[in-house]
Amino acid sequence: MRTVIAQPLPSAVAALVVAISCFVVLATTGQSVAAEQAVLSRFDGAGAKLVTAFDASGEARVHASSVPALSTRPEVDWVIGLGPVRDVRNADAPAHGGAGVALRTLVGTLPTGIPIVAGRAPRAGEVLVGVEAARSLGLADGVGNVTDGVQAWPVVGVFESRGPLDTLDSAALVTPEAGETRAGDLRYVYAMASSVSHVKDLERVIPALIHAEDAAAVTIESPTGAIALRRVVEGEMGDSVRRIMVVVLAVGLVTISATMFGAVSSRRRDFGRRRALGATRSAIVVLVIVQSFTAAALGVLVGIGAARLFARLTASDLPDVSFTLGLAGLAMTTALVGAIPPAIVASRRDPVRVLRVP
Repeated sequence: MRTVIAQPLPSAVAALVVAISCFVVLATTGQSVAAEQAVLSRFDGAGAKLVTAFDASGEARVHASSVPALSTRPEVDWVIGLGPVRDVRNADAPAHGGAGVALRTLVGTLPTGIPIVAGRAPRAGEVLVGVEAARSLGLADGVGNVTDGVQAWPVVGVFESRGPLDTLDSAALVTPEAGETRAGDLRYVYAMASSVSHVKDLERVIPALIHAEDAAAVTIESPTGAIALRRVVEGEMGDSVRRIMVVVLAVGLVTISATMFGAVSSRRRDFGRRRALGATRSAIVVLVIVQSFTAAALGVLVGIGAARLFARLTASDLPDVSFTLGLAGLAMTTALVGAIPPAIVASRRDPVRVLRVP
């Protein structure tokens, strides 16, 4: 620290170079990264992570135990199963008696992306209806009864489904009674991967975890097109961002090295005295590197702070915290690497030759 204070010019120049590098990266590539993250977040929505297993013919006889088996997998965020369709109508309102909706058995718990907007969560043997189904049945408040002409079920709430499962808005879902599940209970199994990168893994494990009498009759569908497009977009935008960042950091590396070389040359007699008094080469190297590190730390704080202030004043977007921290680490590393050559030169100087009086 005393060296930094004693040599304010080279320390200030090194700090300024790092600050400018951080500011330029955040103001240019940072904007591109923010745009990339916004675009990729659209691909990372629920539709790009949903894997569906369905029994189109009804011959596979998929058992309800497939849902808890899949839910234990680390790559699965949530999973639900839907049974075959039964047509039901409002059992309490003759005016709506002719308006039928599809009733399916629901195995598992509705994900948070499908909120209950009226009423409460169902217990065993109770029904939730989608917003469109509630409108068709005349059950906007989510209270009533539905029947298929043979059996009746109480309706206790209304849910709203968006995204890849928006078709459920026109359906009714009944939770099965204990011990009611059997082979053939499920026609669809929806599994949401925890991330896009886990979709392929989930697609591989689903056939082994689906409990069906005829596993060959189960069809697996995954959003391969969306994933492929995401990779193309990520590759093209990421390459451009990386090229700009590399150029900026390379210029900073050269400038810091030149600055530290100048600082070392101006202090050659000081290093000579230290060596003559018993300082080891490693001590000289550490002294130069710590000086560069201290200046770089100050430059990182100033550069990132200025970039964030600039973004706020211009209403621009900045990338997330992980990118900013990564940039700070790269800038610090660049400063340290740039300081190593002049530090080695300083440690290798012959103290006798440096201190010799002409």
